[in-house]
Amino acid sequence: MAPPRRLPELIDGATEEILLRIAPEEPAHLVRASLVCKLWRRLLVDPAFVRRYREFHRTPPMLGFFQNQLAAADRVHAPWFVPTTSAPPLPQLAFEYSTGWEVLSSCHGRVLVGHGSIGMNLVSYAVLCAVGSCNHLDCHGGPFLVVSVGSCPVVSAPATDRLARACVYSSETRAWGTPTSVDLGVSGNVNNKRSGAVVRDGIYFALTWGERILKFGLVKNCLSIIFTPDVYQCGVVLMPMEDGSLGLAGIKCSSLHLCQPRVIGFAEGLGVIFLGTDVGVFMMELKSGRKRKVGESRVIVTIIPFMSFYTPDCGSRKLPPHMQEIN
Repeated sequence: MAPPRRLPELIDGATEEILLRIAPEEPAHLVRASLVCKLWRRLLVDPAFVRRYREFHRTPPMLGFFQNQLAAADRVHAPWFVPTTSAPPLPQLAFEYSTGWEVLSSCHGRVLVGHGSIGMNLVSYAVLCAVGSCNHLDCHGGPFLVVSVGSCPVVSAPATDRLARACVYSSETRAWGTPTSVDLGVSGNVNNKRSGAVVRDGIYFALTWGERILKFGLVKNCLSIIFTPDVYQCGVVLMPMEDGSLGLAGIKCSSLHLCQPRVIGFAEGLGVIFLGTDVGVFMMELKSGRKRKVGESRVIVTIIPFMSFYTPDCGSRKLPPHMQEIN
């Protein structure tokens, strides 16, 4: 019996170019490719290839989303992770019984989780990379900042006068910086159901009902107020646009055949928003207008997508050297 014929080998570099073009939206495809042979496995976990892979695709895929919801029995907040891929990066058991906790923000591959009750403290948060020159493609293990913006009554003033205060926490100094504030005038509250939107060197927070926006300048450590167009119903969601500007998503004279739609989240860089309705949660693509149901009609306060590259080196728990020392 004649020996089996060997498959012709690809020319030098062709294998890498082919693997480079595997879409990142479904991490299981990369995992299956790593099981083909040892050569492909070594290539897919090689730091140089992983770095090039992320630079090639640029925008991290959405691997799932967190939804802060109210438990029906005790009305306590319970975060819930809903994967959008067949290979979820987070086990659901880590959050299934975490009542009293909520996901506050997610950006640059990081997730900020806090303990408390939405509605008790009018504070909104944003977590982001602390390196100004970073491309944010693989920085989730590096230093980070947490921006906190809240509203409170003005001391020695009428009860209706409000003040917004902002402060920044640094993971490098492990301390909060010098706070800054701005007068909101009469009846102004930070919308603590929305995390801040990071656009260049500014972090934007919506006030209740979306009639105004707070901008926190990270470089100058200052707050300013922006007025929004009076065209939306039930407030707006702030979202970074592809050209680096600030975008607003909301409902205006809705023609959607959904019961009382409201925007409850967005996916940065993907042009996707989440709509909460009485009949469920829907994900909608802004360019095409296509939408699909991704959740049931629980009392969902907000949705925070988790976006990150999930390559085979992550699945095999192969961590960078500085993270291996910590763990």
